[in-house]
Amino acid sequence: MALGRQHAMQLVRLVGAPMLLVAVVWLAGPQAVLTAVRGADVGWLLLGLVSATAGNTSSSLRWAELARWLGHRVRARWAIAVYFRGVAINALLPGAVLGGDMFRAWQLNRDGCPMAAASLSVVLDRLSGLWILFALGALALFVGIGSPEMDILRARLHVPDGWPSGLIAAGLLGVVLLLPLLVLSTLAALAGWGAAAGGRRAMAVELLRRPNGFQQYRRQAVASLAVQAFAVGALYCAGRAFGVVLPWWVVAFTAGPIFLFAALPVSFGGWGTREVATVTAWSAFGIAPPLAVAAAAAFGIYALAQATLAWLPIPSTPTGPTHSP
Repeated sequence: MALGRQHAMQLVRLVGAPMLLVAVVWLAGPQAVLTAVRGADVGWLLLGLVSATAGNTSSSLRWAELARWLGHRVRARWAIAVYFRGVAINALLPGAVLGGDMFRAWQLNRDGCPMAAASLSVVLDRLSGLWILFALGALALFVGIGSPEMDILRARLHVPDGWPSGLIAAGLLGVVLLLPLLVLSTLAALAGWGAAAGGRRAMAVELLRRPNGFQQYRRQAVASLAVQAFAVGALYCAGRAFGVVLPWWVVAFTAGPIFLFAALPVSFGGWGTREVATVTAWSAFGIAPPLAVAAAAAFGIYALAQATLAWLPIPSTPTGPTHSP
């Protein structure tokens, strides 16, 4: 029965994602999308590809740092090669980011890292990226204070007139930055519940026994900031290639929901869900749907282009023995 449901979900992804993408293009106007594609600025497109590649390279190094903190020494070359194979899996196979993440955990375990730590490194790596992505969006709000786009955003979100934008941005940023500490505190409580906590207790103990936790917190924040700045830069360049002129802070703020929707395990490569989210987020600022669809599709093509780096050879002896830092 479970296997049947799994096959049904795979079928939904294989059929549903292309249908969703076709529906978005149809509603935006196929001819208008084609016109936008024909008028694309190649320079901006290439700059976006460079930024996207730099982002994934930075992300692979961030993951390697996490693996080292969890007790397994990972070299940069190995992490980069494995990471880009994961990028290829995410871009070409159903399941959004799940396939690539499972591949990375499997490779780390195959190299001698315990599966619990290998899986935890991938989970924390993914959460670290999302965490700072939304923190970057909150920071971007400070840049937009007093701008016409901020007035549009406040109106769309029905923010009361008496609520200062700066105070809202500060509150949002504080919540996002403190969220990991709240999670760790919760895990600490779960660790004290005994065997009844099951897998949650094991994960809590694994995290809490690691030394230099706050140092790793800061390192992940800095590394993730670089990763997401490159990712937002790639989205910004993709938009500019098709004539989307939005302030960088707007792109940074809207990147959160766009990337989150693209990561949902209901399609492959984020196709369809990414375009829907981009059209929805950018139309509020007056961007025509055909331009938003073209920009989102270009961002997806960046991942396909980077999939060619899956041919990078994985070093046969990439790591040292498992150890405690």
